[in-house]
Amino acid sequence: MTTLETRTLIPVLTHNGFPIPERGSICFHPALGFGEVVTRSGSRLRIAITEPVDGSVSDSLSAVSSARTSSAEIEIAGLEARMADKQDAFHGAKALVNGMIEGLIARCTEDNECIVNIDGAEGFGWEFDTFATERPKKAAKKATAPKPVVARKAEVVELEDDTRPDWIVAEMNACFGDQWIPNAQA
Repeated sequence: MTTLETRTLIPVLTHNGFPIPERGSICFHPALGFGEVVTRSGSRLRIAITEPVDGSVSDSLSAVSSARTSSAEIEIAGLEARMADKQDAFHGAKALVNGMIEGLIARCTEDNECIVNIDGAEGFGWEFDTFATERPKKAAKKATAPKPVVARKAEVVELEDDTRPDWIVAEMNACFGDQWIPNAQA
């Protein structure tokens, strides 16, 4: 008897349940043309249009790219000016401002690129040839039992106190060992 082992790949989905196109996959939109998925950041794809439907698509993408870059430059200059102003709330908040600047830079695109939301992209006319997948997780191995903790032998020092009853001295010795001092010796 032969055992046939199939390992179907599991598609990687967004938190809304849409499959994530693989980086480098070929895509198509009827109004834009053919493109390639350049990167993915969060729930957005950066797509480079490699074969536009016509020249107006290239001009439109270039204009949007230029507007995004100009807008980001203005906002970055404003943030840097606020950070330099000692009376502003952003003064001294370099890590916060740098994070905001990185976000502004991330939304800038090249002249042939567009940014597309992954969720519902196929409903808006996008078609992708490959999607990101992952192999099924292997069955978990049984964990080995933890090693037992070996108790150290504690040296119990028997202290004596003639002024206290024997049972109190025994209890104090049992509870605190050599950590307590009878009043008579203090």
